[in-house]
Amino acid sequence: MSDSYDITAILKAAIRNEEDAYDFYTEVAERATNPVVRQTFAELAGDELGHKVFLTSCLKDTCMLEDFPVGPDYKVAEATPLPDLSVDMTPADALALAMKKEEQAARGYEALAKEAPDADRKKVFENLAKMEIAHKTRLETLFVDIGYPEAF
Repeated sequence: MSDSYDITAILKAAIRNEEDAYDFYTEVAERATNPVVRQTFAELAGDELGHKVFLTSCLKDTCMLEDFPVGPDYKVAEATPLPDLSVDMTPADALALAMKKEEQAARGYEALAKEAPDADRKKVFENLAKMEIAHKTRLETLFVDIGYPEAF
C-alpha cells in the first residue's frame, strides 16, 4: 500500500495544505491596499489556522472526521471566473479568489477519494472535501453579499 493513502499521511498532507493556504492569505492581507481586502484575508488566514488545529487533532482521533455534515454547495465559485491576484483587488475579487481556492481544494480531495484503495481512505478524502466545500460555501455567501448587493 502506498504511503500516499496512509490516513496519517493524508492528514499531514491536508495540514500542509492548510498551512499553504494560511501563508497565501497572510501574504495577500499584508500586501493588499484595500482595507476590506486586508481584513478579509487576515480573517481567512485565521480560519486556516483553525482548520490546521482541527486536522492536527484528527491525527490523534480520526473518528473526528467520520460525521462531517453535508452542507449546501451553491456552486457560485464554479460560475465565477478566477480573478488575477493584485494588491489593488476589490473585496468581491478577493472573495472570488478565495472561494476558487477552496473549490480547487475540494475537487482535489474528491479526485483522491475516487482513487482511494479502500472505503476507509475514501471516507477520509470525502470528509476533507466536505470540509473544503463548507469553507467555499461560507465564502460564496460573503461573495454574493458583496458582489451582488440588492438594488432596491
